[in-house]
Amino acid sequence: MRFKDFHGLQISRFGLGTVQFGLNYGINNKTGQVGYDEVFAILSSARERGITFVDTSRFYGTSEEVLGKAIHQLHAEDFFVVCTKLDLEKGYESRSDGELCAEAEECLTKSLDALQLESIPLYLLHTEDYLSKDSVWEFVKEQKRTGRVRHIGVSVAVGPAGARLCLAHPEIEALQIAYNALDGRWQKEGILAEVEQRGILLINRSSYLQGLLLMERKDLPPNLAYGWEYLKRLSRFSEESGIPLKELALRYVFSIDTIASTIIGIDSRAQFDENYAIYEKGKLPEDLTHAIANAFTDTPEHLVNPALWGRPFP
Repeated sequence: MRFKDFHGLQISRFGLGTVQFGLNYGINNKTGQVGYDEVFAILSSARERGITFVDTSRFYGTSEEVLGKAIHQLHAEDFFVVCTKLDLEKGYESRSDGELCAEAEECLTKSLDALQLESIPLYLLHTEDYLSKDSVWEFVKEQKRTGRVRHIGVSVAVGPAGARLCLAHPEIEALQIAYNALDGRWQKEGILAEVEQRGILLINRSSYLQGLLLMERKDLPPNLAYGWEYLKRLSRFSEESGIPLKELALRYVFSIDTIASTIIGIDSRAQFDENYAIYEKGKLPEDLTHAIANAFTDTPEHLVNPALWGRPFP
């Protein structure tokens, strides 16, 4: 397993996404929420293989509670590097600073209790929009000073423009972004290069774009039917290289050295084993990685931002 040493924390290149541990999630998820016994088996196997990084959130249903129970049962509190997030309920924009700080305090306290931790290794705002509320970001910075969280950052919601907002704040230590083989915006707009230069921990999610990258044309929702043009383009790379599409998509992301950890959503032990086997195949050839990165600089934001899928295109 490859690791990134981040202020003494060993961040595994392969990370576990746990939204399915607490919710039914994903456009291509056909198995539903993961049962506790399966979660325990996945985490046990992850520890055996050196996977340290685990990502969750208060908004992921019961994910934090399930994780806290399993990690405690495994006596692995000092092994796993848990990343969770500050989540505010809808309508936060109209609430006072005092109300926001009280809500943020409640969210953090619940996370600490659910995860059975005294300090959260990595704590992120769940969207860059929260940065518009100075009191919320000041609250997070204060929690770092007191030691209730060790490192702070933002989970970027809307793409490179959102990352730019985050990079204006020098205290940010980590960014989580949605990044996959179809999304060439991050290199094109220089975000990856700037993050690397500044030593910011970069984490990516959505390597399969919630399963969209692996869907057949007949299974695409009508509002995403136009995306077949881009999926077919990616499929050609698969055909020409002789690398199966799922393997190609995941190994591409693992080939981007700026990324410290790739979070992969897991809904079964068999799926975990399959994705880990792909990780073990190593990086793609450098020329193939560059070719894919350059082939998707024109992908519409509507396709690579699931938050826009409900809107008509174009």
